[in-house]
Amino acid sequence: MASYTLKINNVDRTKNVVNRSLKITDSSDSAPSTASFNLEIRDGLAIPSCDEEILITDQDSVVIFGGQILKIIPKRIVMGAIVWVVSCVDWNRSLDRQLVVESYENMTDKEIIEDIVNNYCNGESFTTNNVVEAVTISQIVFNYVSPSQCFDKICELTSRNWYVDYLKDVHYLDPSTNNAPFDITDASANYKNLNISKDNSGLRNRVYVRGGSKLSDATTIGMKADGTQTVFNLPDKPHDFSMTVGGVAKTVGIKNIDAPADFDYLLNYAEKYVECGNDSAPVADTAMAFTYKYDIPILVALEDTASIIKYGMFEYAIFDNDITTTEQARDRASAELSAYAETIESGNFVTTTPGFMAGQTINIDVTDMDVDEDFIIKSVVANSMGGGNFEYTVNVASANILGIIKFLIGLIESNKNALNISSDEVVDELNTVATANITLTAGTPTLTSHSGTYKYDDGEQWDIGEWS
Repeated sequence: MASYTLKINNVDRTKNVVNRSLKITDSSDSAPSTASFNLEIRDGLAIPSCDEEILITDQDSVVIFGGQILKIIPKRIVMGAIVWVVSCVDWNRSLDRQLVVESYENMTDKEIIEDIVNNYCNGESFTTNNVVEAVTISQIVFNYVSPSQCFDKICELTSRNWYVDYLKDVHYLDPSTNNAPFDITDASANYKNLNISKDNSGLRNRVYVRGGSKLSDATTIGMKADGTQTVFNLPDKPHDFSMTVGGVAKTVGIKNIDAPADFDYLLNYAEKYVECGNDSAPVADTAMAFTYKYDIPILVALEDTASIIKYGMFEYAIFDNDITTTEQARDRASAELSAYAETIESGNFVTTTPGFMAGQTINIDVTDMDVDEDFIIKSVVANSMGGGNFEYTVNVASANILGIIKFLIGLIESNKNALNISSDEVVDELNTVATANITLTAGTPTLTSHSGTYKYDDGEQWDIGEWS
């Protein structure tokens, strides 16, 4: 008869698990996988504690869950025994104990992931045996983000998937090589209750993205002085400003910040003008040249021609001031089109075949449901059916909608703490020291007298005071 084994801190507690109470939910990327079960304690063994390790294996000794106890709750009394509801989380929690503060240049994705695991997860015995190199990344910066968020960001750049298995090994791979145990066809008999929904309510095939602003290329504005003019108006708010008068470069300070006597001219950015500082008004007909960059609003429009022909025009506008380049705006519009230019399909099915995992690709081709598409498995929920048997509910979504979900989650995470963090910031740390670790020893102090000027060890005189 099929069975499973559940160990807590390497102690077999399988016989304490209430029948049909075990439930395992497998998720991919940074979303943690979870397990829960009810535990009856009848044999004098200890009550489980939070953070104790959990390992669940099937009848073939294949690990189907590994992690730690997150929460325990006494539920009720059955024949004199307390039933404890035990909730567990996989190793993602341990992976994210430390925050990453690193900048990488011209390194492969594999090298970056290995460096993060080695330097920020090194106390947790994680390995990278299944990290497969794909590309070289020219530059990527992480400021106080978790390792899982770092891996998510890398996957956004490389269109790959990652997850941590139940033995603490990090996997990073091409999703097309990560296939489900079986595909579903008209002839398949190893599943039931297939549900696929089709949704056109969010259809959009021409997308406008209005972002913030970007800087123009440098431009030069010329004018002639009239002999008395000391204030010169500019058509735009200037960035990277410089100027010449009669072909001679002039020094430029900031109005209301710098002293007029220290600069030839003073710039008022907000009011868009420059005025004389140390210089007097230029003589009549003197050539004035102002060179600067100015703000250009970012606005792009992308459309899906095939979708427009098929469904007609459906326009949509996105406003996001955090978009600061045309490339970002195009990527945002492209991500929206990839998800909503066609009918969105998602659903689920039930099977007793093991081996399904979040992140796998499955093809569903069922004629009478008018479905023929590759889907990504979003999550797998394993429910114990007794006797060690499991029934698996597999949740799937079109590959395109899963991509936009990850994209939007990334935007939410990036805006959650919208701070401009520079690479040279220093953390002001306050550490707590246990009093048990402090030992005070009585003794007689030694005083050494000194006369003359007090100096540093290198001979430099300290002019604050003298010893006498």
